[in-house]
Amino acid sequence: MATINYKCPNCGGPLKFNPDKQKFSCEYCMSDFDEKTIQDLYAEQEAKESRADREEQRAKEKAEKTSGQENTASEEDAVVYTCPSCGAEVVTTASTAATTCFYCQNPVVLGGRLSGEFKPDRVVPFALSKDSATKKFMEMCGKKWFLPKDFASEKQFDKFNGVYFPYWYVDEQKQASMVAKGEKIRTWTVGRKHYTETSTYRLYRTGDLVIKNVFERALKNNDREMLQCVHPFDLKKAQDFAMSYLSGFQAEKRDLEKTDVSQEVEQRIQEYAKDLLQETMSEYTAIRTENYNDKTELESWNYTLLPVWITTYKYGDKIFPYAINGQTGKTFGKLPVSKGKLALLFAIVTVAVFILGVLGGMLFL
Repeated sequence: MATINYKCPNCGGPLKFNPDKQKFSCEYCMSDFDEKTIQDLYAEQEAKESRADREEQRAKEKAEKTSGQENTASEEDAVVYTCPSCGAEVVTTASTAATTCFYCQNPVVLGGRLSGEFKPDRVVPFALSKDSATKKFMEMCGKKWFLPKDFASEKQFDKFNGVYFPYWYVDEQKQASMVAKGEKIRTWTVGRKHYTETSTYRLYRTGDLVIKNVFERALKNNDREMLQCVHPFDLKKAQDFAMSYLSGFQAEKRDLEKTDVSQEVEQRIQEYAKDLLQETMSEYTAIRTENYNDKTELESWNYTLLPVWITTYKYGDKIFPYAINGQTGKTFGKLPVSKGKLALLFAIVTVAVFILGVLGGMLFL
């Protein structure tokens, strides 16, 4: 497996993308470099590694075809790569596209995983540093009255990992039409009598609709609810994909194709289209759709990597996942509850109710 280390042109130290500076920084000589400098410096190596991976894959497929064996490896199978910094052999899953060497802690980008047909169209760079993510986490913990005291400890901070997750984004232009039944209800009172008048209308709507940024995950093995809940991302700040953005972070390549998610995406787009047409009928009290048709005129799919700070805490016998949007700081997570604090609250409330009951009884004596 071809690997790439992004090293400082000045001292040779590892380069990592710095979310605070939006530049590539060296922690040893404190140098900073912009995106174009790094891309120009490593463009030839990235192209070379991508070609090597494609040739390796073709050779593997040819050997399997010759031997009559099919490739049955799954995305969970272990894959071994050699760290270019220390030479150690490190094991990853087949979907991992960027990681850190467990031995020398240098960032490593597995170039072939995101090349060719698997090359993303764009990437939303991290805008939130690990320190900022930790601060967000502590702010959230500070607002939880019933959180165990020892949950948010300093040792947990190192468990935060910056991960780029793959998503499909879809834009569509549709010609849609709808037939619906609309009702207007009017009520009035004359003397002691109440009257209700219901008027029924047959409604027709048609138009050209543009629906953008309908997203769906492109990775099977992740916590769907947790990652969906840290959306949305500001796609105006997305950049054309460059592997250098992955340096210093983890990244996953997609293992769900368009065909795997197209039905679900299309159903969602149809619901959005129906909502847009029904919004033009807002003057009616009730609306019932009788017929809906649409035709897709233009469609665009975009393979995008999104930044998320993620960690998994084990507290007691339970696992608590936690995620922070690496661009906006939006948070989502399930946290433990202190049974002792709940018991104390229950005791306080019980005593308060008892005292109020006693005082209330004394007033009636």
